[in-house]
Amino acid sequence: MKTVDLGRQKMDLEAVIGLARQEPVLLLTPDGKELCVAGADDFEKEVQALRNSRAFQNFLDERSAGTGRIALEEIERELQQSR
Repeated sequence: MKTVDLGRQKMDLEAVIGLARQEPVLLLTPDGKELCVAGADDFEKEVQALRNSRAFQNFLDERSAGTGRIALEEIERELQQSR
């Protein structure tokens, strides 16, 4: 998987599509969003490529370590209080 930081490297859509024809592309947007562009015709290959991608695995590790989550119990408690 190729990673492109759009905050550092400007790319037009044609260039992104060109890269995605070769391998899945992880786009990092200037506002912190991550988007994946990949061909839709060979899903199994793409899944395997993501499994083997150190960059994608690092991305998943960072996402899972984030503090922006709310425990299910807290949501349930808030719902009960609002009734």
